[in-house]
Amino acid sequence: MKRFLCLLLCGMMLLSFAACDGKGDESDITDASSEESVEPPKEPVINGIKLADFTVVYKSMTNNFNYKSVANEFVSYVKDTFGVELTTRTDAVPETENEIIFGWLHNRDVCVDNKKELEIGGYEIIVSGSKLFINSTSVNGCYAGYEALLERIRESEDGVFNDQKIEGEKKIIKVACVGDSITQGINSTDTVNMTYPAYIQEMLGYDYYVLNAGLSGYSICSIDEYAYRKSKQYLEARELKPDVVLFALGTNDANPTPNQPYKNWEDPQYDRTNVFIASTNELLDAFVKINPDVQIYMILPASLFKVGADGWSAEAWTANIVKYSHPLLKQIAEERELPTIDMFPWSEEHKEVFTDGLHPKDETYKTFAQYIYDCIKDSIKKPE
Repeated sequence: MKRFLCLLLCGMMLLSFAACDGKGDESDITDASSEESVEPPKEPVINGIKLADFTVVYKSMTNNFNYKSVANEFVSYVKDTFGVELTTRTDAVPETENEIIFGWLHNRDVCVDNKKELEIGGYEIIVSGSKLFINSTSVNGCYAGYEALLERIRESEDGVFNDQKIEGEKKIIKVACVGDSITQGINSTDTVNMTYPAYIQEMLGYDYYVLNAGLSGYSICSIDEYAYRKSKQYLEARELKPDVVLFALGTNDANPTPNQPYKNWEDPQYDRTNVFIASTNELLDAFVKINPDVQIYMILPASLFKVGADGWSAEAWTANIVKYSHPLLKQIAEERELPTIDMFPWSEEHKEVFTDGLHPKDETYKTFAQYIYDCIKDSIKKPE
């Protein structure tokens, strides 16, 4: 019996040691795995030059987005990823030895030697000596090139970049803002960056190219002296071959000015109602002919308001909008099954936006654009 108990006790002790050894192995494995760490990405070296020794230079001209925004995104990425702080400058400063260039510059040899017209979403990444150049016709293409450059950086095992050229193109959705003075940005102190199309561009992002094709004082009716069909903006809008059209005309057609008798809706010799309908359809048909898949939004005119001496003849002008332009545009939109954005009731509730009684100004253009963006954001064509 004693012998049996001794054997039983020894067996239990052996099992206990085995269990402890097993736990010890597991603990060792856990500790070993916890000590493993992912190596940080290697700082890129361009033709033997460290990234930290470069300056970022960007095109100071703007067409829709500012090129500075792309340059700043790159600088932020480099700081967050490699802990390197780069300096940014515009192309107005003299050329230095080591530069990363965003956008085609007329005063940089690497740009002049590689001048090439590209599609809106097209880009070239050119590494040449002490220059890395992202060539593009638009800031949208520049951003697409920036994305391609980041992809190459992530894929690079050694971070070495020698002389090379990378070409590519990204599908960009082209938006034409067709309209009059509100579209052009009259009353804004910055008609490049503070207009409703500029703010729409900002809200839609780099996958969209927004053209401001607005011209002050122009109307729909073909019989008018300042008919939109006669403008170079209309030609530019068609040449864009837009995927989306924001159609915001009709306000000037309702202007009751005595200096333009053909704007008298009641005079039978002008037959203005039928001319208005025919002219609207002709303008819209032109965009459909260029691109059968074009998406057209009909923006119905806003109200006018009495400000100061009432230089806009606000009451009479608004009465014509209510009686003629607004219902006729709505009718055409219904017949063509086009979505509408009705600015009239919205404007009545946001009179403060129209600082001179007719036009927004600076930041109120952003408020105007925000309403339009909110109306289109869910239905506008999306990038593929």
